[in-house]
Amino acid sequence: MATEIIMPKAGMAMEEGTIIRWLKEVGDPVESGEGVMEIETDKITMENEAPAGGVLLAKFYDDGAVVPVTTIIGYIGKPGEKVPEAPAASEPASEEAVETAPAAVSGQPVSAPAASFGQVLATPYAKTLAAQNGVDLGAVTGSGVGGVIKARDVVKATPLAARMAEDRGISLAAVAGTGFGGKVTSTDLPVAAAIATPAADGTPVPLAGMRKAIAQRMTQSHLEIPPVTQTMKAYVGELLALRAKINETREARITINDLVMKACAKAVAEFPQVRTEIDMQAGTLITRGQVNIGMAVSLDEGLIVPVIHNADQLSLSEVSARAKDLAVRARSGGLSPNEYSGSTFTVSNVGAVDVFTFTPIINQPNAAIMGVGCINGELALVDGEVVERKYLMLSLTYDHRIIDGSQAAVFQKRVRQLIENPLEILV
Repeated sequence: MATEIIMPKAGMAMEEGTIIRWLKEVGDPVESGEGVMEIETDKITMENEAPAGGVLLAKFYDDGAVVPVTTIIGYIGKPGEKVPEAPAASEPASEEAVETAPAAVSGQPVSAPAASFGQVLATPYAKTLAAQNGVDLGAVTGSGVGGVIKARDVVKATPLAARMAEDRGISLAAVAGTGFGGKVTSTDLPVAAAIATPAADGTPVPLAGMRKAIAQRMTQSHLEIPPVTQTMKAYVGELLALRAKINETREARITINDLVMKACAKAVAEFPQVRTEIDMQAGTLITRGQVNIGMAVSLDEGLIVPVIHNADQLSLSEVSARAKDLAVRARSGGLSPNEYSGSTFTVSNVGAVDVFTFTPIINQPNAAIMGVGCINGELALVDGEVVERKYLMLSLTYDHRIIDGSQAAVFQKRVRQLIENPLEILV
């Protein structure tokens, strides 16, 4: 019996996904666990893996289709196996939209195209990108199942930039990347795109994907939560000195944000109110037992919040390593759903872009979010002498339905105390 391919539900909040492109054509051989299509959720771009081996018998939706989660979008089975009709729950498919394997019509075996590029295993789109950009696949390390080379392994570009470049006929090899590790981002493309496909000003762009989800959730958070933001100034002289000392003998450097996140994790563990969620419909409060710190990461497409689970139980080195790994994979579209869900508190650091203080919006269902600004030097009178002292601004936004002002202040002071006495962060 043929095996269903469904639009996965990658996270509790996901309602629909977009098929960016099929990586297999009808009749192509498919191995269990191999990527059959690239899909875009409201948070990430990822490959949807085959639930079984065989050949691709049918596709019910074309590239670019927006499909509700758990909808059947195709079938995998044996050559010659009968293809089920498009499910009634999905939109009626036209003859063009529903492709049927030749074997299912004629009853003859399908000639299976080779799944390798020479002796190198690669997805069809990876092969296309390699050919377009003159990349030797033999020198590329694959990140897919069994070492299969994926598109992201071939060209250093974000998923959005790769799609935009393909749509506009731009060679990514000719674009200088300004993103993390030299990666090409969507903002690197407009100059080249203006030559390839000029666009008129004021052309409406559909609100979709990650940007649509951000718009909906930020509006929901703003309308549902009575937020209060309060700011405290933390002296970071000792913190900077400790960081410098730690990094003297380390290759993987500890960042200020690593220390701040670890300080927040320790404080959140001490204040159950801060990791409490509210359910207005049920009229209940739920205090979460885990200290899962969400860290806001900026992408070309918007913002995503990977989660460091049980951060209070990790060492500073472990927090730092996980933060770096999550940030890199978030920017390359390599996160799994459980890696960006389940946060009980969020940290948003905009100090790298010189923001002094701001009012972060709460990442529901969290009760609070800590906004971290840049380090700023000030003149201060110490023991009768004027000296420069460095401060960090901590902007805490909290849900006033759950946390009172005095409770928020005590929590925020605890975070400040840890930052100003950083050895306490380590014990």
